[in-house]
Amino acid sequence: MRYKVTTIVPVYNAEEFLERGINCLLNQTLKDIKIICVNDASPDNCSEILKKLSKLDDRIVVINHDSNKGAGSARNTGLDYIFNSSVETDFISFFDADDQIAEDAYEVAYNEAINHAADILNFNFVPSTHWEYQTVVSGDSVDYNGNCLNAIFDNEEFYTFIVCWSKLYKKELLRDIRFNSNRFFEDGAFAYKVLPRAKKLRVIPNKFYIYNIENPASLSGKTLSTERSKAILKTIKQTCEDWISLGIFEDNKDKFEKHILLYSSLVCPDTYAKDKKIISTLIHEYGESINNK
Repeated sequence: MRYKVTTIVPVYNAEEFLERGINCLLNQTLKDIKIICVNDASPDNCSEILKKLSKLDDRIVVINHDSNKGAGSARNTGLDYIFNSSVETDFISFFDADDQIAEDAYEVAYNEAINHAADILNFNFVPSTHWEYQTVVSGDSVDYNGNCLNAIFDNEEFYTFIVCWSKLYKKELLRDIRFNSNRFFEDGAFAYKVLPRAKKLRVIPNKFYIYNIENPASLSGKTLSTERSKAILKTIKQTCEDWISLGIFEDNKDKFEKHILLYSSLVCPDTYAKDKKIISTLIHEYGESINNK
């Protein structure tokens, strides 16, 4: 069977929200979807919940990790399953087990992507509770043709372009792209890989996704500022090296520096004074390495 959308769901410490989240996917008005749940060795009751749900609907596939590896690795397991098992699907999406999504989200997003020949279709999200960062993109639909990185650089409210779960990705775009091993900002590193390789990004203003920041067991909220800082620096190195290999570093380095400094100031305020100089120096050193060749 060919699916229009295949969704990858990393599952860890989400038993309070898991059934609600999976039902959001099962109840989509777009029925031609496949749901790949990757149980990342969750210590709670998620395994039993997934067993129950998979018996009720054969669109659900459950894969179990022997040990906890993080959301990025769980998403990679789902991607490997899609490509190694030759899952026939037009688009791939990501969904976090404790979040929610509007029931018509994938139908609207799929039709927009098909009708406008988009490699990536981006919709907006709202937080479940107070969120200090703006997520509004635009009141109108916008197309980026060519340099899709500009979606991040041209918008101070860039969060919707960084996160991986507010999008549909054309399957073939992700064949050779995977998340890194970071347990923080792995979605940012992923965005920096995917966007330069996309020919067209279509952005629609619909607020389809509800990002849950109420889950006390969520790992992202527990990450210390110092660990966040390390993850950002690792991502900068990986991104600069990737963009050099693509031949796009020089054209984007100044905008990247401005963007990453803004991001760091928001998520690592405790270490930002120290990180600011390190970040700028690191990016400049990559630029000098190119000029000295």
